[in-house]
Amino acid sequence: MVNGQAKKISGLIVDAVGGEPIPMVSISILGAQPRGVGGGPDGTFTIRFDSLSQKLRFSAMGYRTYTVSIDSLSVLRGRVFMQPVTSGLSEVTITAKRRSARYRNKNNPAVEFIRQAISHLDSNNARNTAGYSFNEYEKLCMSLSIDDGKVGSSRLLKKFPYLKTNIDSISYPGRSLVPVFIREKATRYNYKEQELKDSVLLGVNEARIDLYLDEDGFDAFMDKLYGHPDLYSHDIALGNRRFLSPLSPMAPTFYRYYITDTIKTTHPWQLKMSVFPRNREETLFSGFLYFTLDGTYAIQHAELYVNDHANINWVEALNLELSYRKDSAGKYFLAKSKMAVGLGIFEQGMGVFGEKTFIIPSLSAGPDTLERPEPLGKNELAAFANVDSLKRSRSFRRTMAFGASLLSGYVDGGLFELGPFFTFYSFNPVEGSRIRLGGRTTNSFSKRIFFDAYGAYGTKDKVFKYALTSTVSLTPRSIYEFPVRSLSVSNSYDIQVPGQEFRYVSDDNILLSFRRGLNDRMWYNRKWQMEYFHETRTHFSFKVGLNYQQLTPTGVLTFKNNQGRDRHLNTTELFTELRWAPHENFFQGKRYRKPINNGHPIYTLRFAQGIRTGKGRGYNYQRLVSSVSKRFFLSQFGNTDVMVEGGIIFGKVPYPLLLIPRANQTYSYELFSYNLMSYMEFGSDRYAALHVQHSFNGFFLNKIPLFKKLELREIFSMKILEGNLRKGIKSYTGKGFYDFPVDEKGNLLINALGKKPYIEASVGVSNIFKVLRVEWVHRLTHLERKGIDNNGIRARLQVDF
Repeated sequence: MVNGQAKKISGLIVDAVGGEPIPMVSISILGAQPRGVGGGPDGTFTIRFDSLSQKLRFSAMGYRTYTVSIDSLSVLRGRVFMQPVTSGLSEVTITAKRRSARYRNKNNPAVEFIRQAISHLDSNNARNTAGYSFNEYEKLCMSLSIDDGKVGSSRLLKKFPYLKTNIDSISYPGRSLVPVFIREKATRYNYKEQELKDSVLLGVNEARIDLYLDEDGFDAFMDKLYGHPDLYSHDIALGNRRFLSPLSPMAPTFYRYYITDTIKTTHPWQLKMSVFPRNREETLFSGFLYFTLDGTYAIQHAELYVNDHANINWVEALNLELSYRKDSAGKYFLAKSKMAVGLGIFEQGMGVFGEKTFIIPSLSAGPDTLERPEPLGKNELAAFANVDSLKRSRSFRRTMAFGASLLSGYVDGGLFELGPFFTFYSFNPVEGSRIRLGGRTTNSFSKRIFFDAYGAYGTKDKVFKYALTSTVSLTPRSIYEFPVRSLSVSNSYDIQVPGQEFRYVSDDNILLSFRRGLNDRMWYNRKWQMEYFHETRTHFSFKVGLNYQQLTPTGVLTFKNNQGRDRHLNTTELFTELRWAPHENFFQGKRYRKPINNGHPIYTLRFAQGIRTGKGRGYNYQRLVSSVSKRFFLSQFGNTDVMVEGGIIFGKVPYPLLLIPRANQTYSYELFSYNLMSYMEFGSDRYAALHVQHSFNGFFLNKIPLFKKLELREIFSMKILEGNLRKGIKSYTGKGFYDFPVDEKGNLLINALGKKPYIEASVGVSNIFKVLRVEWVHRLTHLERKGIDNNGIRARLQVDF
């Protein structure tokens, strides 16, 4: 649109046939003093002008030059439509109304060329050798982005006026950038038999403002977001999404290709090819591919972007540039990649713009230091100055501390921080209103010794609960810094719901107080535990420890048999847990570590040995539980998460020590729990489980008119649990054991699964308002039980790209 006072016009340049934005268009302002500007990587442009009668000329390789007056362009609301030109495509009709409809792969020279390029990928790939080493230089620069029209009213710039000195108003058309982060890193990678053998960090140089946040977690998140894009891969990983490479064997099914130009100024000559998604809403690339015309069909260069119709959250612009170089054997490797991502965190307000560059000078090892293969740009140098100024600002430090409190749930008090504040109040049928107050020590107290404690009180049961944990790092590093080696001792007394297990959230979170059905199967657990934890840089870890528990029933649970009623159940266990997560990435929070799913499997094995302590206390048994989980990426068809789990108990135990399935009676959808199973509804001494969840990522809904505007994503899941008591319920009763509890009508409250497995399935949509996932869950078996729900609507907060 035209701004009469500022004499500025902004707009979007698109392909007149396909409708996709055209990146990096050359724009000339014609007049007495001609001058040139450039369009952005997402097709946007902003031009300042002197007169409405001035003319603009738009030119881009593969498109007819387009000239228009500024006055006429304002009538078109800044939309510029450029007609593509063709080379050697007489078989294809190129009218704006018909070309898209008549596009065919059959007898299409562009598709035939692409298929040749795809078939030559392995022979052209320099990394298809037995072993090699190389140094990689990595550079990431992050900036806060502000709409050009809001720079004058920006609260950030008014509060920190010195940031105006280093504003970049060129790199991202329509937005002004304030650099606040830069990190340079050099790493040596050693490969053997095409597998990564090891990597060595050669050096890091950085300036950052996330001093109040977890730096390792932020770095892992950025590494996940930007990935290592390479067209030799079937998919290109960006964030939690997989973009089908235009050179994947499946690509001709999802992409349209057009031969655009033959470049004769290079040796050998190059073929320039345009590529677009067949469906604009698909998470696919658009742009240009450059190939050698020497019979090798090798990819030389690529300029790609994701159009603004793609179903990706918050991403306003994504531009990718890849350059390949020939090695001494005549094969090609990715020598440089640059990715620019513009994130619109708030609508038309503050956003984030980041640019990450990878450079590999050659497929051979270089010096053992951080060496810069190219000089830093003006924007990158400004990041060092801005960060230094912000860190000296008391106001900025207060703002960051407040933001960190919101994210972590803790209020920093120096040596000690109070929280988490979302557990201060909750409620349940046994405790009534539950009041809890707690906190933990900070790094200001000690980086190697950690204390975590809380006290809680129920207004109905009038019982005081508590927990105290002390952890000591056995390395010079913090207990939060990978790889961890620590020793911890804890003592607690609190109420517990058998079978309830929530990941990454406290059991007494206020939002989990709202539950369906009866929530009266509980016990008080007085617990002492000592644990040694050790993990290695190969992401293999193990725990060993000793655990003592004293369980006291409450609600409808009882510990009684034909000899009377016991007040407590005492048990002592020696336990160990092995975990292997090869190539794992994770976000390290202050209370927990959350894996970033990258498609590699995770293996766990847990073993516990029950110990008799004399005078009839304790039980002699062995419990073994193992699991394997993995995500399968299926490119445009989404991804599938699979978990296989099994467990067995050797020896006899009372019913509270059986294998209790993870049930969920809240209205939140829990990924690893059975969402229509009641607490302690089933018990087994052996079981096997299969969980499957498939996310289509909008594959179907993106093709339905109106629905595609909502950017919803389809989800399907199924959970199957099979298990039993090998010798039946009666074998677990009698002397030293407890009768299974019953309701007022004599019906068993805890049942064996028997010959019929428990099955539940769900269908739903995610990405509602970009943060909400809602599913309809249906229970398929064991429907004869009274008081159970066969169907239900469950929701959870889920933020993803």
